[in-house]
Amino acid sequence: MISIGKNILTLDDLYKILFEGEKIELDANARQEVEANYNFLESFAKGKVIYGINTGLGPMAQYKISDENAKSLQYNLIRSHCSGLGKPLSDTNVKSAMIARLNTLMQAHSGIHPECVDLLLGFDQQRRYSLHPRAW
Repeated sequence: MISIGKNILTLDDLYKILFEGEKIELDANARQEVEANYNFLESFAKGKVIYGINTGLGPMAQYKISDENAKSLQYNLIRSHCSGLGKPLSDTNVKSAMIARLNTLMQAHSGIHPECVDLLLGFDQQRRYSLHPRAW
């Protein structure tokens, strides 16, 4: 079992996960730090204007998003990145990218909701991958 969060994954770890079927788990302490950082950001952002958290993006950054629409802003950001061109990536490439993202998020510097790291871990445990969010 390879623990993600306490230490940064090595290429050897990634190889074991991808090609030798090694299972992964989230380091409990790192998972708590992810949650603590999310809680901090949530409380810190109240009453403040923070780019991309409660403002538009790019040229729309000057506009504050209401609390009622803040969640929609985050979903719309994901939706805006869900398009692509060319052939779909292989399962191995998709899994590699998802594990790399999980490894980065578990360093607890992003302020991401802790359910996101749980979701990424769940994808590995399901052994089902899709680039289309509706399949999730």
